[in-house]
Amino acid sequence: MSEKKAIVNVQFKSNLSPQRLQKISSNHLDTMANVEGLIKKYYYINPETKTIGGTYLFDNMKLARDYLRYFLIKGIGLRYGIIPNTLKMETGIIQIEIDGRNAKY
Repeated sequence: MSEKKAIVNVQFKSNLSPQRLQKISSNHLDTMANVEGLIKKYYYINPETKTIGGTYLFDNMKLARDYLRYFLIKGIGLRYGIIPNTLKMETGIIQIEIDGRNAKY
């Protein structure tokens, strides 16, 4: 039986400008492309709450947790100017996938 895919959601507020965050994220694309087990990542910004984040899809929970350790230990989070006490990290195992593009009504 294959392991189930895992999802990671990271949210925070930053003391950096949106332009600076965009540049850092763009410079980080090559590194992200080589993260073991990463299937897809979405960077996002909520301008109303000034929350920045990323949602990641991994092959399994072990690889998702390995990435989170890397994120924290290698100081990647510091590059994003994370404001203390605003960082939230959540993980979960995918139970159901729905692709709305293929839905028939």
